[in-house]
Amino acid sequence: MKKIYNTKWQGIFAVLLFLVVSACSVDELSRNYEAVKVVGVKVNNDLYTPQYAGNVVQIALPNGRDLSNVKLQLLVANGEAQNFENNEKYDARKPIKLSLKGANGEQTEVILKVQSPPALSSFIIEGVNVEKKDIYFGASSLIVQVPKGTNLKQLKVTMEFVNGTLQEFTNGVAADYTDKKTFKIKGVDDETIYPYDLIITTEQVGPASVRSMQINGLPTDSVVVVGGTTLVPYVTGLSDFTNSTVMLETGFGNRVDPAFTGQNLNLLAGNVKVKITGTDGIVKEFTIGRPQLSLLPVFSKDYASFGYGANDLNSVGFSGNYLVVPNYSAVAPTVVGPNYYDFTGQQVGVLNKTGVVIAHSLRKLATDTKGAILVVPLGLTDAEQTIYKWDNVTAAPVPYIKYSRASLGVDYTPRSAGINISGSLDGNAIITVGMAQKTDVFVWTVTGGVLNPTPTRYNFPFTGNGFYWSVEPMPIGTAGYVGAATGTNFNGIISLNSTMAELHKQTGITATDARVLAHKGRTYLAYTAYSSGKGAYFRVCDITDGQVASFQNPIMNLLMPSTAANANNTMDADMAVVNGKLHAAFVCTNIGMRLYKLEK
Repeated sequence: MKKIYNTKWQGIFAVLLFLVVSACSVDELSRNYEAVKVVGVKVNNDLYTPQYAGNVVQIALPNGRDLSNVKLQLLVANGEAQNFENNEKYDARKPIKLSLKGANGEQTEVILKVQSPPALSSFIIEGVNVEKKDIYFGASSLIVQVPKGTNLKQLKVTMEFVNGTLQEFTNGVAADYTDKKTFKIKGVDDETIYPYDLIITTEQVGPASVRSMQINGLPTDSVVVVGGTTLVPYVTGLSDFTNSTVMLETGFGNRVDPAFTGQNLNLLAGNVKVKITGTDGIVKEFTIGRPQLSLLPVFSKDYASFGYGANDLNSVGFSGNYLVVPNYSAVAPTVVGPNYYDFTGQQVGVLNKTGVVIAHSLRKLATDTKGAILVVPLGLTDAEQTIYKWDNVTAAPVPYIKYSRASLGVDYTPRSAGINISGSLDGNAIITVGMAQKTDVFVWTVTGGVLNPTPTRYNFPFTGNGFYWSVEPMPIGTAGYVGAATGTNFNGIISLNSTMAELHKQTGITATDARVLAHKGRTYLAYTAYSSGKGAYFRVCDITDGQVASFQNPIMNLLMPSTAANANNTMDADMAVVNGKLHAAFVCTNIGMRLYKLEK
């Protein structure tokens, strides 16, 4: 057995040796039939890789190099140069004819072109002080920034170049430079013509930059550069940023890479790239960051102007062209609400409370997509509590949902933490009510305008919740919820599945209510985030894809500054389509209320 084993390995080795020898022979044979070629040119010991254009071998040196007496060395593959001595000095201003003999016996005639484009050596405008740093000479343009106020209509320009002869331009002759001029330079080879635009301007010129953008036809009011290369556009209206048409207004004389079409861009990905060449000739790659809404409020109303007691203004909802607030306190002449306000922030009236039996107080409300209003009592009683419905701000109230400690099947006194609605109470809807300092969330459903009075009980995935928190249903047809809570174990926004299990969360945020709304094929989340010592941040996220990044990166994050405290951590946001345009309202206890029109 041992002898047979050795014989096998000897045979295998012989086969491998044969294959290696055969492969080498084939490789040598194939090389013998490859054409001779110049693969490198050393100029004064610097190596350049040539480009072929037919029988012309070209190398490009930096601008303005003296080619009249340079040391050249050719690197030739599969043959040799017959009429050329390496490491000798040559006048390379004109093309050099080469005769190459290949290892396959073929003779090839080529022309070597060593090119160094023109370089600007002097630029003078009579009577104008032009600093060197303000002169930008590029591959096809000469752009000069002159002081503000310079009269461009009668300038006498004189310019000189290395490695070329100026053509189609006369130095020292007065001319109007309000528009660009053109000129040409004939290279030192007496063949190559370099065309240039000459632009003299009082505008700021220099490195690549972006002044503004248009996104889906909406202008930006600013573009902020973050980290030197990320462009954050602040746009004046909402649109589908995942399918964007982008137009860039760049710095004066900048050139955008033609590969950037600006079409069908997903700006919410935050990774769209664009290369821009500045007037300094340097190409810079930018990343277009996620757009931010830059909006002025339709109105802004400070807390002091409401006439409430301390720690009120916990909730807000749209009903038609009004905003409803369930204030439980009032300082005369203001009365206990719910009050409703027009879109200038003026108080208009109070909801009709005839026959309404209030368990403790009314502090939280929600409105459906048609403006119907549900107000939940704070509770603090084992007896029956009633959620009342108003079809609009002038309608009479009707009892809508009734519950008690017994009907809910809980072993504590029910105290509501908040109420939320998705959909329409006239059609299909989902209603949620969480319990203060508990994990219980009760969910009622409405089908075809008919309420199922028996709720389903779910558990929020975190214990230790505060007195106020909420679970907002996703739009009808989309499973899941978005929670907003503060407490000992969780502070932030959480994405939940249909059984309220955690999908992902954003922590470190003081927020206790939220609104999710579908509009024009997108799904938006709005919430207020309180920041101690700073005020209230009013945020909107496009969460259509449901991914973590969409929750992490708001497309609107506007601050209502205030140093007021918010001991109860109460706040709210609502969204509605009014007159065909998406609006968002935000409130924060002890700080105030703002209304924004998100769409142009």
